[in-house]
Amino acid sequence: MPYLKVQTNQSFSNKKQQSFLKESSALISFELGKPEKYVMTAFEPKVEMTLGGTDEPVVFLQLKSIGLPDTKTKDLSSKFASLVEEQLKIPKDRVYIEFMDVPRGFWGWNGILF
Repeated sequence: MPYLKVQTNQSFSNKKQQSFLKESSALISFELGKPEKYVMTAFEPKVEMTLGGTDEPVVFLQLKSIGLPDTKTKDLSSKFASLVEEQLKIPKDRVYIEFMDVPRGFWGWNGILF
């Protein structure tokens, strides 16, 4: 049920993308207390993007989940910004994150709703 979408204006090797997605998946599972088998991640590199009027390296993360508590978003924001800076070498001040709590009836899997 948790879904992380990563968009950036930079190019990364498939190995780097997979590494980032796997670390992100484990982080989401741990922080939200959800089984990792339900965590989905996606990486969309080389999207035309700007922030502050420049095309310097930038990342936009979207994390959607059923039961995403707002008490977790501050900590998740910090941890994801650090992970981006560490793994992708993009400064924290060039990272935007959108958090979305999705109602149970709006998330399907395996032909059913959660």
